[in-house]
Amino acid sequence: MRVRGAIMPASGAYTVDGACTAARYYKLKLLRSIAFIAISATAGTALAQSTPVSPAADAALPGTPANVQSKAGETNPLPSRDTTAEGDGPANEIVVTGSSIRGVAPTGSNLISIGRDTIQATAPANTKELLASIPQLGNFGANAEQSTPSRFRTSGFQPNIHNLGTFATLTLFNGHRFAPVGGEAVFPDPSIIPVIAVQRVEVIADGASSVYGSDAVAGVVNFIYRRNVEGIEASATYGFNGSRYQKRDASIIGGHSWGSGSIMAAYEYSDNKSPLNTEIETLALGGDQRSRGGRDLRQNTCLDPNVTVGGKTYAYPTYTVGRNLCGVLNEQQVIPDGGRHAALVTVRQTLNDTIELWSEFNYSSYKTTRTGGRQALNLTIPNTNPFFRLPPGVTAKSIAVTRSGLGLFPGAVSDQTSKVWGITAGADIKLGSDWVANILTHVSKTNDYNKDPELDLLAAQRLANGTTPATALNPFGQAADNNPAVLAQINNDYAQINKTSQRLRELQVKADGPIVTIPGGEIRASVGLDVRTEQAVQLQTAGSPNATLLVVRDDDISRSVSSAFTEVNIPLFGEENALPGLQRLVVSLSGRYDYYEKLHGVFNPKYGIVWSPIRGISAHGSYGTSFAAPNIGLTTSTFTVPRPNSALNLTDVTTGTFLGTLNVLNPGGGNPDLTPEEATTWSAGVDLAPGFVPGLRMSATYYNVEYRNTVNSITTAQVLTIPGFVGFRTLNPTPQQIADLLARFPPQAPITTGFDAIIYLNAQNIGIRKIAGLDIDASYAFNTSFGAFTLGANANRQLKYEQQVVTGTPFTSRLGTSDAVKWKGRFSLGWNLEPVNVSVFVNHTGGFTNTTITPNQSVKSFTTIDLSVSFTLDRLIQGASIQFRGANVFDKNPPFYNAANGYFPNLASPFGRQVEATLRIKI
Repeated sequence: MRVRGAIMPASGAYTVDGACTAARYYKLKLLRSIAFIAISATAGTALAQSTPVSPAADAALPGTPANVQSKAGETNPLPSRDTTAEGDGPANEIVVTGSSIRGVAPTGSNLISIGRDTIQATAPANTKELLASIPQLGNFGANAEQSTPSRFRTSGFQPNIHNLGTFATLTLFNGHRFAPVGGEAVFPDPSIIPVIAVQRVEVIADGASSVYGSDAVAGVVNFIYRRNVEGIEASATYGFNGSRYQKRDASIIGGHSWGSGSIMAAYEYSDNKSPLNTEIETLALGGDQRSRGGRDLRQNTCLDPNVTVGGKTYAYPTYTVGRNLCGVLNEQQVIPDGGRHAALVTVRQTLNDTIELWSEFNYSSYKTTRTGGRQALNLTIPNTNPFFRLPPGVTAKSIAVTRSGLGLFPGAVSDQTSKVWGITAGADIKLGSDWVANILTHVSKTNDYNKDPELDLLAAQRLANGTTPATALNPFGQAADNNPAVLAQINNDYAQINKTSQRLRELQVKADGPIVTIPGGEIRASVGLDVRTEQAVQLQTAGSPNATLLVVRDDDISRSVSSAFTEVNIPLFGEENALPGLQRLVVSLSGRYDYYEKLHGVFNPKYGIVWSPIRGISAHGSYGTSFAAPNIGLTTSTFTVPRPNSALNLTDVTTGTFLGTLNVLNPGGGNPDLTPEEATTWSAGVDLAPGFVPGLRMSATYYNVEYRNTVNSITTAQVLTIPGFVGFRTLNPTPQQIADLLARFPPQAPITTGFDAIIYLNAQNIGIRKIAGLDIDASYAFNTSFGAFTLGANANRQLKYEQQVVTGTPFTSRLGTSDAVKWKGRFSLGWNLEPVNVSVFVNHTGGFTNTTITPNQSVKSFTTIDLSVSFTLDRLIQGASIQFRGANVFDKNPPFYNAANGYFPNLASPFGRQVEATLRIKI
């Protein structure tokens, strides 16, 4: 065999047998190049990643997995995790998400799995992108970095199963919890895991508090790490779309097994650059959506001031009665620019025939920056200010001026950093009679730093009182019309700074194994104890380093949780005693008792059943209760936020008075008095895997949840327009009421005005939600003489979403609104004929009603198509592949949503077409 068309290195000659040497040379050269990109990704342009998809190996590209095998070898038709993955071993050694018994699927519950091949086909830059492709999650189809924003939390995607609420979904890392990130509404960040190290993602779309405790009301999302990786793999990704947008990822993973043990280490660098608001058509309109049939929602805080005098407002410089309206004032990123380093190391070592030790180490460092706008300046200008101006024909000794800080000052650049580390260690101990004890210890810590620059409003008012051109602020001009020394006193590094640290310590001891053998098979059980401590340390300050800082909150709170849990799996009928109409019948019972310091104890049971009347057809059902303890980030202290000149534009429900622009004082932040949320959940479904159609699998599951005592952060619109919320506001408060409130809850910023309203926006236990729907999962894989084909579908149909916002008030349906879009689905077609692999994905979000306006608006459905084409390069370089991927290949814009942005960010991405290239190699 000869190498044809290859350029040989000058250092040596090649013989007829030199093809393997040549291939190895180029493979090592390519691997070194990719490794170099991983190290220097911040400086150069990287290529992109993926291994070609094998449809036969990963039959359901949208997320339908292979079936799990029970210990007896009976196929469990429940959608479940792929047990054929590298190094996982026999099925009876596996603990599947949703069950604490080895080799037992979560009986009666719907389990969705996304395998390694699917991950490679979609080539996500981080796990947030991966999750945004699952229809059962609330923010399906949205840009991952926009999905769960919060001021004092690193932006990102928090899984939200069936849109029940972000507090209702538990995120697990290889089966265990992890310390959350941020300050308010804290959640674990799944993007600390290098994507190259993820074997699969398992989603239990059913209540699971009987196994995992708090937060598993809607279900669990579990990220499973790869095991027994042999050799080295490297990948690099580059994506763009013609705007400022850019996506880069470079990663490397290596591992080795030595009979009695193994090690795996992975590193990933990923970053993104955001498009600008001026580059996206709907945002560039600046809120004026009239050209699209919408409203003019431009802001009235502009570069030119609005002047109020004698109870009348004038637009400067024309002094016409009314307010200036303006659109985009400066270029801003749509999402933060970010860069992340992530690392994972896992080690396993068998000591003897009885004990195996294992450990995991996680580390992540994430930094984002974002250019935003500027605060509004609300100033009183006396006639002693040399720049004082009055509307024609008006006399007064002072005027009120409102304008944007932009024009006088550049846009504020906000910085966020988040560092995460965690160590997990454990032992698997064989106790005999197929019983195994598992000991898990875990400690993790996150450190977040957020800095949001602001203007010194007290200094601004002081300088507005200046009496000479050199010492006075000119609010009618721009930066060039002011003394730089005056502006520097206002833009004096004043900032909101939040430093937080979240900590988790956990010890879990569990044992599982068979109890007795009955005609249907082995009754297997598990029992365990768990103790963990959660701690949140937070310091929030406001002010300038050169002046006295306001301490907004200084928290150090912790809580301890002690738990006991058990589970029993009873196969009443199986292969050995099957009867007509009773090929298989399995019953599962599980329960968990959690004792929370200060919250007392909570017990949650769950019952599951699987019945197979004939081979290939099974029905399953479950019933249980779940709960979510108050998110520790929401139990911190309350503070107040002054919001002068707030444009409410709402009609008061009690008086019918139109409330235009008011000075508002908002109590916000945490609420130490929150109590647990509770839920009752049940589900029923059918699974089909007919033997007469090899490769066909179908599943449909109905779910029903009643979610009580839910935690919500109330909105201003709710307080002013819903009668049940009038207790959370005070209109026209007295000076004493304001003084009493500020004495109890420190202000986030200096108080520069009086207040027309006090509106409580901190978290409260309010309301009930009743939710029901249908999850549909199907796949069909078949081979032909011209390649292997795979068809797949994963869809969610919401059937009910009723909400009682205040106890005692009627339930209202939110079905068909942005809270509960009726249809979400992802469909796929895959074709493989070596060395080519093609995958087409169709993403569909149904239309919904925009209820924020009257009359309500009907928002159209949104369908996009993704295309992935990959090529194996084995004939050139063994183990190498290249992939090209287009997201939203037809460049469709999100459907029009009659609001200032012109689209609904939780259900659609405005980025348009995105093109990516992926290079991958394995040796």
